[in-house]
Amino acid sequence: MIAETRIIKKIADFFSRLFQSRKEKKEREASLLQKSYDLLNELEQKWSASADERIDLVDYTNLLLQNAKEIKTRKNKAIVRNIRGFAKRNCLAGVIPIPELERVRRETEELIEKMKTDLGIGAPH
Repeated sequence: MIAETRIIKKIADFFSRLFQSRKEKKEREASLLQKSYDLLNELEQKWSASADERIDLVDYTNLLLQNAKEIKTRKNKAIVRNIRGFAKRNCLAGVIPIPELERVRRETEELIEKMKTDLGIGAPH
């Protein structure tokens, strides 16, 4: 009887840890997606900077790539692919050249909209 109780307790502890781990992973990924969204919004706000204060994309794209690499959930794979693609296209841009400025601005806005519609991030609750 005591051995059976111990076994049941061990099984319950195992499942408790398993489900807690999944919940923590989901919370972590939600946090990473929110951070990515915030980075994109910050990037979008910097578009109005004057030409001599033109923004440097390297820091933003490196942070976006780092966040995207940590997200593993299957349901978020499509948006992660979009974030990673955006970051890879622009990671070597450094200071944005004037001919590329409009493309990067448009891609930033598209990615923000995609995150709003697909994930509900940034949308009013």
